[in-house]
Amino acid sequence: MSLVQTLRQESKAQLRARILAGHPVDPTALEGWAYRGTSLGLPRFVEKLTWKTFQKTFWREPATGRLLGWNVRLEQDGVDAPSRPRMKRGAPVTTWHYEVVEPRGVAMPRGFDRGLIIDYGRAKNAALDTIRVTKDPLVAVEPGNADLLLGVSYLALGPVCLETPTYFLLEREHPLTHVPGAARSAPLFAFERRWAELLFDAVLGTGEPGGLPSLRSLDNGDFWHHLAKSTPPYFGPGLRATVHALTFLPVTMAGFRKPLFALSREARLACVEQLEASSRTTVRQLLATAKILACFALFEDDGVRRSMGGRS
Repeated sequence: MSLVQTLRQESKAQLRARILAGHPVDPTALEGWAYRGTSLGLPRFVEKLTWKTFQKTFWREPATGRLLGWNVRLEQDGVDAPSRPRMKRGAPVTTWHYEVVEPRGVAMPRGFDRGLIIDYGRAKNAALDTIRVTKDPLVAVEPGNADLLLGVSYLALGPVCLETPTYFLLEREHPLTHVPGAARSAPLFAFERRWAELLFDAVLGTGEPGGLPSLRSLDNGDFWHHLAKSTPPYFGPGLRATVHALTFLPVTMAGFRKPLFALSREARLACVEQLEASSRTTVRQLLATAKILACFALFEDDGVRRSMGGRS
């Protein structure tokens, strides 16, 4: 019986013992590969409701050097059938993005630190998706062999870690051929970008004759492109929270009673002036953050830099 067949038949206790006795994984041995995944240890009725087979991928993001990945849905043709990705609009269906990190500093059950950690909370998953609190320790079954890996999922709720019975096997399958757009998407949706640009324009207050142009009069595409490439995954939720908070604070303010995007430009400027005088430190800190980002957006424009004597 092969090692793969043995692993498929082991109990949850045996699989857990393998995790605790697992071997380190060299992250450079993973990058650029797709692995065939097989769920282990789950009751058959649970497998029928989820996935028995899937793919996990490992992609080194050029701009940041982070080792990222995502799950690929497979047609459930059987554990020994060739992988056949489920397709939508001509591309494989992908879900549940993650970053692969070293275990140092990551909360985990005792003994789960032998290999690497697949961390879904560090990637671009939906803010309310419970996958964000899931982490998968990943170990080599044999020393120095990254062709066959074993993983398990646990939930990290602050300092509390809850083990799950979700074990899985990963077998190296083929070089990576598809990188989904979601892996390198912008930190905000299009409508949130419009809110952010109105907010940034208001906190800068530029656009007077003879001065710097209004941010709304510029093409901010390069700014958003560079922001998506250069920021870590946890930047997006913080930016989103800042934009939403400052956009909807005017709803509670006398004289405005509307979201920032629903106000005239004059009203937006007046609203920001009131917010800057707020007695609440958090509000002033949010505005300071927005002003820093707005300055980056403004000076991303070649014409603005030239007008200030800078290089384009």
